[in-house]
Amino acid sequence: MAWFYRPHDVQDKGVGDHRLLLAALFSEIVPFSHVRGKCIVRHRDKIADLNAYKKKDDRFYFHQLFDPFTKDQYEVILSTEIHNLPAHIKDVLVSRYEFVVCEREAIPDLQDNLRLCETCGDWCPGPESVMCELCKRHYHMECVNPPLLSKPSRGYGWSCASCNNKRENKDLEVVTSKSRQGKDLAIVAAKARAKARANAKLDEENERFWKGWSFRYFGQYTVAEDTLDPDDMIYVRAPTRIGPKFQVIPAPTPEGPRTDPDLPVRGDDSTVEIMSTFVHMSEEDCEKAERRKNVLTARRDLLHNVDWLEEVVRRFSEAWLKKQSIYSVNMRKPLCVRAFSDGKEVRYRDRDWSEVEDSIFDESVRKHHSELRHVRADIKTRTMPEIVRHFGHWKAQQLLFKSLDPPEVPKTVVTNDDNTSIYGRNDRRVFTCAVCRTKESESWWKAPRNLFTNSMCDECGILWRKYAIKSARNDREKEVVSSKVHSHYGTPEPPTTRSGAANAKAASYAAERQKREGTPAAGPANKKLRLASGTSTPLRLVCSLCRKSGSQGSIVKCGACGFTIHAGCVGVPPEDTTTAWLCEICSNEQTQESNLDPRCALCPPQPADRKKGAKDASFLRAAKPTEFRGWVHILCSTYNNQLEYTDARRMRLVEGIVSIPKRNYTQRCSCCNGADGCVSQCEQCLTMFHPVCAWNHGFKFGIEFAPVKPSQRKDFPTVEFRGEVGVMSAVILCDNHGGAPLGNGKKIYELCDVDERGRTALQVFTETYKQAQNSESTYGLLRKARRLDEVVPAPRFDAVPSLHPSQVQLSENQCVFCSTDSSPFWWSTDSPHLDMSRAVLKPKTLGDRGDMQQPQGDNQVAHSPQGDITMNDASDSPVKLESVEKILKVCHTCYFEQLKAKSIPVVVDLTAQIIVS
Repeated sequence: MAWFYRPHDVQDKGVGDHRLLLAALFSEIVPFSHVRGKCIVRHRDKIADLNAYKKKDDRFYFHQLFDPFTKDQYEVILSTEIHNLPAHIKDVLVSRYEFVVCEREAIPDLQDNLRLCETCGDWCPGPESVMCELCKRHYHMECVNPPLLSKPSRGYGWSCASCNNKRENKDLEVVTSKSRQGKDLAIVAAKARAKARANAKLDEENERFWKGWSFRYFGQYTVAEDTLDPDDMIYVRAPTRIGPKFQVIPAPTPEGPRTDPDLPVRGDDSTVEIMSTFVHMSEEDCEKAERRKNVLTARRDLLHNVDWLEEVVRRFSEAWLKKQSIYSVNMRKPLCVRAFSDGKEVRYRDRDWSEVEDSIFDESVRKHHSELRHVRADIKTRTMPEIVRHFGHWKAQQLLFKSLDPPEVPKTVVTNDDNTSIYGRNDRRVFTCAVCRTKESESWWKAPRNLFTNSMCDECGILWRKYAIKSARNDREKEVVSSKVHSHYGTPEPPTTRSGAANAKAASYAAERQKREGTPAAGPANKKLRLASGTSTPLRLVCSLCRKSGSQGSIVKCGACGFTIHAGCVGVPPEDTTTAWLCEICSNEQTQESNLDPRCALCPPQPADRKKGAKDASFLRAAKPTEFRGWVHILCSTYNNQLEYTDARRMRLVEGIVSIPKRNYTQRCSCCNGADGCVSQCEQCLTMFHPVCAWNHGFKFGIEFAPVKPSQRKDFPTVEFRGEVGVMSAVILCDNHGGAPLGNGKKIYELCDVDERGRTALQVFTETYKQAQNSESTYGLLRKARRLDEVVPAPRFDAVPSLHPSQVQLSENQCVFCSTDSSPFWWSTDSPHLDMSRAVLKPKTLGDRGDMQQPQGDNQVAHSPQGDITMNDASDSPVKLESVEKILKVCHTCYFEQLKAKSIPVVVDLTAQIIVS
């Protein structure tokens, strides 16, 4: 099967025509079960009416080729349009191939008339000839006098000797009259294409193929005579890499005597080591060496060991050169002297591996595979060269074991990729089409990435699979495809999982759609069908933060106030973009979960005035509720390190306001010169400002991305963004540093910059670094209490402060039962539930506390009185206080003791007055 690419798969710019493909010089053999269907792909010049051709199903066309190795696109033209070729080469090229592949700039040279040399009369190939800029004649570079070594540089021209003489004699009239008029080769090429399309034959005409291909490369780097070779390569070629532009030409060594006599001469005996002389030995000596080799060791595995065999051959060769007997060679000494070891003895073979080392090596290799650095860390007793050599032997041994195993019988498995592209019939989830937003479909296809949902209806799924269409189309446009939804070639009809009621609903939906259509099928085509893309333009929204447009879903719009923003910048997950979305402030007006006043708790009362060039202030409507039922701007919470989110994915419930240092509220803002509100600091200097004031002044807000090496990624919480792995941080740069360059490969992304997965930079930063710790295992109230414990100092119970008697404020109330004057609540004595016979005090003016009599009785409540008494350090007696007239009441403790003794239920009248001390 031949390969074709879609343009948007290999290039960044989008192509509106979904029927346009890019050819490729690549094919492969695939199982027949992988064939989805049959389609027709034609060259653009072989189609007489392109618009009528694209209206048919499963019709595609191409006019360019993409090469994945050079990462470039090439033009594909008809071989019959090439005229600048000798007749015998052109006949062979046209008889074999229907098209040729070439560079865009090579088309004028190929489609020009036959170029002949004015000197020798032979054909002038492009790389070997030059053209006179005055008379437009062609010459071989070898035929001019003197011969040209290379073509003129780009931007320069060349003129022949005859034209130079005429120009020196100022005979411009002769030059002008004899010079041919320059051809507009672009117009010539366009006319040739129009003529080819006018004379195009039927689409069903068979094209010419040569060894399975209908085109070959015939561009700037092709030798025309190579076309005659039937085995010549057809693939795209690149310029040569030989020459001073690509290779280093060392400077010649200075002539003269050698300056360093100790430096060895290359090729000398001290730098050359003779490894084998068996090619010079006689057959008798070779047979003796073979017999001697078999008795040098009793280990059979060494007879196949490369290191051991290499050393045996070297020692045999050394003995033969010294005219010693072959039988004098032995392998008892494991060391040898090599020429590169500076006369030191080294082992010719690694020492044997123990069973423990082998087991550790096997386990480590199965875990780390070919990452031998990690294997070296597991085996401490071996050097890295030993591990590399042993790994080679280990792989050879594994291949040997595999070759000894009996061959496996291949199993014929018939698969169909429709099973992985369609949701199963047992899937009972409620699906919504990511393209047309419908919820009715006979089957549901899995949608590609970067869409609002993970499913597509049957019609949109077929459109995406065939034509890569991801935009919604009206019913008239879908009619062509819906008539053959399940009749596409080779694709089985997906199973239907709807009930009778669902079938009736689908039938009514189809009838309503037909009624709504209102025009017959044979009527005039819709104007939208005249678009090159064949699709209607989907609804586009403009983000209030970045002022860029996007499709509905990637940008959400509040249904109440009309606020538009990227979904990832306000914490709207993909599953919530399909329904009517309300911003947090509008949603709170309905639920009233937080304060109805949406003013930010961190902003000053009067922010700085907006300057010219500042960003849109409508983004400041993006606010989130806090744990104290207040509000904080997303801008303020992002650029404050102490704030976190209970649910960072949705940016819900800002936590940590009480953890913000007090100094952030006391420093003045450089923009509004106010000391109210929480300030932030510039990333490059000590300038302090409120985030909202910096936003109004046009400061640079962004997410800083710093790449992290693979060895350091375990030390930081890293993220992956736009194909790179690193760490992120939210930064604000003042006017003095907004355009300053960043070092160490750092980048600053805008808040709305999107990666390949459709996530914004703010969304990735928030989900990674703004999630509250232990939010899933602990309650928010507990985390709030812990933060308050860190801020509010704990009371001390080890000491009682000493106060002067004049600083003590006595209570006006006193209990008639226990005589205490401290109670959280005071109850009246005329309550019907109280037994006043147990009262021990009567209304009177009390003096100091030393004269107060504490009655003792059986019915006395047993708790000690607590008053505002301060003990003097000099004596143990209480301090005399001024006399205060007391009002007799019942303390809270005695009141409930009375109710408990009578078993009377506690009933509190909220309308009655409760005296609070």
